Amino acid sequence: MNRYPNWPRQLQQTLQAAREAAFLWGENDCCLFAADCCKAICGVDPAADYRGRYHTAVGAKRVLANTHGSLEAAWDACFERVPVAQAMRGDVVLFDAPLGRCIGVVWSGGIWCVTEEGAARAKAEPLIAWRVEARDESSEE
Repeated sequence: MNRYPNWPRQLQQTLQAAREAAFLWGENDCCLFAADCCKAICGVDPAADYRGRYHTAVGAKRVLANTHGSLEAAWDACFERVPVAQAMRGDVVLFDAPLGRCIGVVWSGGIWCVTEEGAARAKAEPLIAWRVEARDESSEE
């Protein structure tokens, strides 16, 4: 597995910081939160092409449509999908939320995502899961 040796501690610190930061498009939204968690786990930033490019929901959708086309394609570009039943601590999941599809991180037996008040546990069933680990560049051709 290509994760940092101390990834659980780094992820916990990232989650704790996010608990105290309110939702804000382009700064602390569901995808940027999950991307920050990925950076803490393995150094991969799935949101590198998105940071600083939007500040509203409409802007996020426009940048997503122009960059990858969908949330699924954006996360597929960085990580391998795994069956939802095999999602483990630190993995990223997509789920349906009241305002649309959302991205969260598996931690402490649940899914964590950003809410209006900060990161919190979501009451949701994951639809898609990705294994968060850096790809081994030496094995790719």
